[in-house]
Amino acid sequence: MRLTKKLFFTVLIIVLPLVVISYNFFDKPVADYFYLHREIFHHFGKLLSLTGESQWYIGAGLLGFLFFKYVKNNELYKNRFLFLFYANVFSGLVSILLKWIFSRVRPKGLHYSPEEYGFLLFQHYDKGFFAQLKYHYITMFHHPSTYASFPSGHTVTIAATFTVMYLLFPRYLYLWIILGISFASGRILAGDHFISDIMAGTVVGILATLFIYDKMRNKLKK
Repeated sequence: MRLTKKLFFTVLIIVLPLVVISYNFFDKPVADYFYLHREIFHHFGKLLSLTGESQWYIGAGLLGFLFFKYVKNNELYKNRFLFLFYANVFSGLVSILLKWIFSRVRPKGLHYSPEEYGFLLFQHYDKGFFAQLKYHYITMFHHPSTYASFPSGHTVTIAATFTVMYLLFPRYLYLWIILGISFASGRILAGDHFISDIMAGTVVGILATLFIYDKMRNKLKK
C-alpha cells in the first residue's frame, strides 16, 4: 500500500464530513455520558490508554534496531524495528503540530468552561488576526494539555503502530483493527477525548505511517 495523492484526498474527503457530523451531534452527548458515569469507566479507560503511550513503541523500535544491527545481525528485522521507530516519531510530531494549530479543549476542560467548546483556531475573530494569534499562543502556552484534544495523540500512536503491524503482517488485518479500536476507545472512556478526536487521530496515524512506509518499503521486503 502506497500513500498516493489519490488515497490521501480520498481519506480526507471521507473522514472530514464524519468529523464535522460527530463534532455537531455526537461529541458532547457522548463525552457528557462518560463524564457523568466516570466512576464506572474512568479507571478502565486509563488502563486502556496505557497502550497509546508512544514511549513503548519508540523504545521497542530503537532497542530492536540496535539489537539486530549490533548483536544479531539481521538486515530485515533491523529495518522493521526502525520502521516502527520512525512511524511513531513522525506521527507523534505531526500530532503535536496539529494540536497546537487547532487547540481544541478537552472534555474535562469543557465541564469547567462550557463556552469554550470547539477550536481556538476558529474562535475570537472579533479580536483581529494578530490579537487572535496572540490569544492562541498565550492560551496554549499556559494550558497546553487542556487545549490538546484534537487529534488524540494516543490514538495517533495506536493507529501508527497497528498500521505498521498490518503492513508487516497483513494476514492478521482483522486482529489489528479489533485491537486498535479497543485500545483507542480508552480515550473516550477515560473522558480525555471526543469521538472526532479519535477519528482524526486514526487518520493521522495511518497516513503518517504510510508516508514512512513509502520511504522504506524496499528495505522492508523479505
